[in-house]
Amino acid sequence: MMQTKDVIRKNVINALDEMAPADKAADSQQLIDGLVGSSIWQDAKSIGLTMSAAVELDTRPLIAQALAAGKQVSVPKTLPHRQMTFITLGAGVSFETSAFGIQEPVGGQSIDPNQMDLIVVPGVAFADDGSRIGFGAGYYDRYLAAFKGETVSLALSPQRFRKRTWTADSFDIKIKQIISLKEVN
Repeated sequence: MMQTKDVIRKNVINALDEMAPADKAADSQQLIDGLVGSSIWQDAKSIGLTMSAAVELDTRPLIAQALAAGKQVSVPKTLPHRQMTFITLGAGVSFETSAFGIQEPVGGQSIDPNQMDLIVVPGVAFADDGSRIGFGAGYYDRYLAAFKGETVSLALSPQRFRKRTWTADSFDIKIKQIISLKEVN
């Protein structure tokens, strides 16, 4: 039975909120380890990573591992008209909280999408076929429409769906690889 994206978004966010912090942290670390051990990660020299919200898998350890491995890391900054760009971390970059409650870079240089090898795409729900429900504003779908590199998402148990149970929109962009506990256990 198909459900609306809003219903799924609400149910998954509630389930993520209800996860025990220790379980969420342990599951998140398993997913991060699975990604870091993958060829898609190891082959990437330039990676786009989000600054996670409290409900999401914490990306700070992943950003730290990427930087420690000598990878170029860029993080998103929202722009007017529901557009976004990625800013490369480095000297002159600081952070401020956006209207969405997410840390966004201030200063720094935008990176051309064709210069990133991999984007770790956030979201609320992910189906095994690569379908994704984001947070509802469409920033990533717009950005990924022109992105030619690799995409991967990390799905905690409440976020993973074997089959898409929502109606896809024409502008939805599928993720090339979903890593869930199914793959790392």
